[in-house]
Amino acid sequence: MSPKNSMDIEEFFSRLDAGENDFSGVDLSGAVLSEVDLSGINLSGADLRVTLMESVNLENANLLEVNWRGAKMYGAYFYNTVLPDGELVTEPNSYG
Repeated sequence: MSPKNSMDIEEFFSRLDAGENDFSGVDLSGAVLSEVDLSGINLSGADLRVTLMESVNLENANLLEVNWRGAKMYGAYFYNTVLPDGELVTEPNSYG
């Protein structure tokens, strides 16, 4: 995907359900992601500003350079996750 590809949440979930996992550069700002398995997803460079994430599995996810300013996270799970600053979470960790 090219940087800052706008996508509505229904299309995102449809592609996710079809097995797609490369959503680099996608714009999901303001979306609600609740009880979603995003393990193995590539969201590098994505726009997740003011996104609500509840009980989201981000194990083995690539979040490099994700903009999640203003995002709210409750029960997000990180393990082997690359964070926006490039840090790798190597121990199981829940946030929120």
